Amino acid sequence: MLFTCLVLTGCKKNTDGQSIPILPVATDSSANNVQTPVVPNEPEPQVSLPGNFGSDGPEAFLMTDPASVNRYANLVFSFSERMDIAAVESSMQIVDSGGNPIPGPGSGGTFRWVSPRKVIFDPYKELKDDEGYQILFGTGSTTEDGDSLLVDSRTFTIQTEPSFQMTHTVNGIALGGSRGVSLSQATHPTVTLTSVLSNHDRVESLKLSSLDGDSVTLCSGGCSTDTFSTNLSAGALAPSNGGNPYYYEIELPNGRRYYKQLTFNYGSFSGNPNDIQADIGAAVLDNAHMMEVLSRIFERFALADFKVTNKTFNDFASERTTTTRRPGCIDTTNIDSGTNPSSYHAFEYIRSYGNGTGSYSEGYGYCGFFLNNYGTGLGSADFTIDVYVTSMTVNPTVGTGVPNVDANLAAYDNGSPGLGADINGHQVALDLVLVSKLSDMCGFCLLGLVLGNNDKIVFTAQAVMDYDGSPGNRKISRARVIPTTDTNGQMAFNIKTPFQTDDPYFNLADPDEVAGDPRRFHMSPWTNDIDVINLDAKASTAGIFSWGFIGDLIASIATGIANNITPIIQPQIVQSILQDVIEQIAPNVINAILDNLQSPGLPIPLPSHLPAPLNNTELRMKLKVEQGLQARVSGSNRGLVAQAGTGITASMSPANPNAPQPMLGVHSFNTYRSAAPSWSYPFSQSAAKPGLLLALHSDAINQAMFSLWQVGALSLSIDAGFINQINTYAGTDPLRQLTDDLLKVGTLVTVLAPGKDTITGLDGSNNPFVIDSADDVIIQVNPVLAPVVRFAPLSGGAGTEKAGLTLDFGDLELIIKGKKSNNSTYTIAKLRTSLTASGSADLLEFSNPTGNPAFANTTALQIQIDPTSMYYIVEVLEGPSNNPYGLDPEKMYRVVDPLVKSLVVPLLNNILYEVPLAKQIPLSTSVSNGLRTGAGACWLNLDRNVIRVETLPIPSNETNPYLFARLEAMTSDKGEVIGCP
Repeated sequence: MLFTCLVLTGCKKNTDGQSIPILPVATDSSANNVQTPVVPNEPEPQVSLPGNFGSDGPEAFLMTDPASVNRYANLVFSFSERMDIAAVESSMQIVDSGGNPIPGPGSGGTFRWVSPRKVIFDPYKELKDDEGYQILFGTGSTTEDGDSLLVDSRTFTIQTEPSFQMTHTVNGIALGGSRGVSLSQATHPTVTLTSVLSNHDRVESLKLSSLDGDSVTLCSGGCSTDTFSTNLSAGALAPSNGGNPYYYEIELPNGRRYYKQLTFNYGSFSGNPNDIQADIGAAVLDNAHMMEVLSRIFERFALADFKVTNKTFNDFASERTTTTRRPGCIDTTNIDSGTNPSSYHAFEYIRSYGNGTGSYSEGYGYCGFFLNNYGTGLGSADFTIDVYVTSMTVNPTVGTGVPNVDANLAAYDNGSPGLGADINGHQVALDLVLVSKLSDMCGFCLLGLVLGNNDKIVFTAQAVMDYDGSPGNRKISRARVIPTTDTNGQMAFNIKTPFQTDDPYFNLADPDEVAGDPRRFHMSPWTNDIDVINLDAKASTAGIFSWGFIGDLIASIATGIANNITPIIQPQIVQSILQDVIEQIAPNVINAILDNLQSPGLPIPLPSHLPAPLNNTELRMKLKVEQGLQARVSGSNRGLVAQAGTGITASMSPANPNAPQPMLGVHSFNTYRSAAPSWSYPFSQSAAKPGLLLALHSDAINQAMFSLWQVGALSLSIDAGFINQINTYAGTDPLRQLTDDLLKVGTLVTVLAPGKDTITGLDGSNNPFVIDSADDVIIQVNPVLAPVVRFAPLSGGAGTEKAGLTLDFGDLELIIKGKKSNNSTYTIAKLRTSLTASGSADLLEFSNPTGNPAFANTTALQIQIDPTSMYYIVEVLEGPSNNPYGLDPEKMYRVVDPLVKSLVVPLLNNILYEVPLAKQIPLSTSVSNGLRTGAGACWLNLDRNVIRVETLPIPSNETNPYLFARLEAMTSDKGEVIGCP
C-alpha cells in the first residue's frame, strides 16, 4: 500500500565515476541505444577569397553566400588591408529592403576583430527571415593609411534564408501551446493531424515520423501546399495508449534539414483522476504476520492504548443506542409507580444486543421470554420478560495491570466461513433493564388480588464476569466467521449460522458440524462465569410500591421470578454480546482504520531536505478494500485476500506558480488495466514471504505521477542552490554528486561566440543587453503535458523478474535563463523535448551516506530512468518570446540536445537516487478520524526495525505486469507497527 503512493521518481548511477556535469557539449546521440532522429546541419561553408582580392585597392569581402544567409549567423568580413577599426565601426550600416536600419544603437550589433583585416559582426537581433538587406560601408571606412574602400566593396546585398514555422492541430485542438493535449480514444476514434508550414514552396521534402521510427513522406521534389492533413489512425503512425511524440523533418533543396516536434497523449483515461481508482491492486494479509497485526491492534484498542475515531472500546460497545421498542416487545409507556417511573417509559438501551429479526435484526433487546403458569407462594401466573442491555464496560486491565482482552484472527479454510476469531477476556460488566408482564393470573389468590393481567414490573440488574486472579485464564470464545466487504469498502464479519448457545469447544481444523451438531460459536466459558447481581424492582403499572409490606412482598416475589428467569436467558445475552463484539466492534475498529485510509487517506510528505518545490509536496494515499474479501488456505499459505482500489494524489503548500495548466481535451491520466492484478501469485508466496503482500498495477503509479505533475512538483527550477541542496544528503560518493561548475552562462557563450566572454543583445526597449559568461544559469523545467508511466512487457521466460517501467515525457519545456549578480533574471532560450525511456522501480534500505541519525533504519525509494536507453527529440524554439536575443538555434541545439540524456534524466535520477521516506505515517488527521491518543495522532511505524519494505519479482510469463511489494512486520510484538504518542 505504502509503496504505491511513493513510487514516483528516482535515479540511476552515473557509470563514469565522475560527478555529473551540467550543460555538457553534444556528443554522439546514437551511443548506448540513446536515439534522436535529429541530424545536425553542417556549418555554413565560408566562401574563398577571390584570387585578385585587393589587387586594385582596398577591398572588403563577405565570407558567406550572399544569396542564402543564415539570419542568426554572424557576418564575417575580410579586408585586403589593415583597417582603421574605429572608422569601420562608425560608418558601417545594415538596412532592410525598406531602407530601415537593423535594431539597436550604432551599427546594430557588436564587432569582434580577429585582426585588423578580419571582423566578425554580431547583430543584436536576428535578421528578418526571407528578407533582402544591404550592408553599407561608407566612405569613412578607411584603412589604417586613410584610404577608402573601393566603390564596389562598399555595398553588399544579401538575402536571408526563409524560416519554416509550423502550427499543428489534432482533431481541431491546437498543439504546442501552454496547455498540453490529451485525447480520449472513446471520443476520438479517428485522429487527424493538421499542420501548416510557412514557405512551403521553398521546401524540397516533408516527412512525418513517430519517435520510434515509423514515417510517412508527405511531399517530395517540392511541396505544393502549406497545409498537410494526416489521418494518423489509418496507418503505421497510429497513436497508442500513452504519450505520442511525432516530428516533421523539413528538407531544403540544399540538403539542410529542420525538425519540428509535437506530442499529445491518447487512449484510455481515468474518469476520476483525483480519487480512488477501482480494481487497481490486490492484497494478501497472511496469517503469520498480518492476522497477528490485526489481532494486536484490536487488543491494544481494548487496552485503551489509543482511540479510534475518538472512541474507546467501551464507546463502540455502547454507542448504538435507541429508545425505540420493536413490535412485540412489552410497552412501558404506562408505568406509573415506583422509583422515577417515567424514566422507564422510553429508556435508552443499546440496540445491537437483542434477538430482533427483519428490520430489527441488529438486536433491539431480548424480547418474549415466557414462563408458563409460574407458581409463587401468593399464586401463579404466566410471565413474559424482556431484557435490555443499557451499558457495557470492558476494563482495559484487570488485577495488577493484566490486559483484559486477548484476540486472535486466523484463516483456516478456503471460502466461507474460512476465518476463525477468538475473543478471550477476564472481565465484563453489563447494566440491564428487565421488563416483566403478567398474564393468565390465578383468579382466587393473593397474587391476583394485588396484580392483574397485563400488569408490568421493571427491574434493573448487572451481569458481571469478574477476573479470577489468574492472568493466563481468560475465558475463551471462538467463532467461525465469514469475512466480506461491501461496495463502500466496509468490512463485515458474520458468524456462520446456525449456531447454538451450547456449541462445544472445537479446533478450527475440526468440521464445523458433526452429526447435526454445529461447532461454529463456542462461548460457554463466558456464560458459565457471568453472574447476574443487584436485581432490583424499580417501577410498575400497579401501585404496589406504595403498599407497604404487601408491596415489598410482591416486589420480592417478582424479583425472585426474574432471578429464576435470568439463568435461562443468560446464555443468549452472553452470546449476543460476544456476537456483537465479533460482528460489530471488531469490524468497526478495522473499518475506522479503513475509513481513514479511504478518506482522508494517509498523508505522506516528501522529505524536507529535497529542493523546492518537492519539499513542499505531500502525497495522500487512499485505499479501499473492494468486494470479494475471502479467506484462503493452500498448504502453508494462509490468509485473507482481496482486491483493492487506491488513490494517490498530491498537494503543495505554498502552491507552485509554475504549475502546468490543465490539459486540453481530457485532463486525466492514461489507464492500462483491463482487470485488477491477481492475488494468486502473491498468495502463493505468503508462507515464504510473510507480511502484507501487495500487487499494484502501474495505473496507480501513473495517477501519482499525474497528480505530482498537476500540482507542479515536477516543475523544477534548477540552479546552483538546487544542486547544493541535493548534495547535502548525497554524501561524498562521486557517482551521486552533482557539480555546478558548468552552471554558468559561459558554457553557452563558448559555443555561441567562441573566443568571447559576452554576447550582446537588445532588451525590450532596444537597448544593448550583455549576456555575460559569469552570469548564473537557471534551467526552468516546465512539463506541459502529463507524463505517462506503465510497466513494460516481461521476458516471458520460466523464471521471475521485476517489472520494468516505460516512461513517456512529452512536451517538456526547458527555459534556460541567465541570472545577474543582482538576482535579476532573463530568458536566454526555450526548447521543447519529448522522450520515451526505460526504467525500473525499487524500495530499499537507505544507505544514509551522510550518517544522519534521522535517516537511520529508513526505507528509501528508488526509480532508475535509464539515460542510456531512450528515444528523444529536442527542438529549439524560435521567435521573440522564445529566443529574445536572437541566438543561433543550431548552435543552441549543440548545447541543449545533450541536456535530455546528460542533464534532465541524470538530474532526476540523482535528486531521488535514494529518497529516505518518512518513518512515521500519521494515521489520523483530526480528532474525529483515525487512531490517536490525547497527545496526538498515532502513526504507522515504517522504521525498518519494525516494518521492512521491499519489492519482489513476479513470474516472467505474467502478461499483466504489476509491482509486487512486501511489508514485513519485524518485531515479535506485531502491535508495534502502530506507534502512538
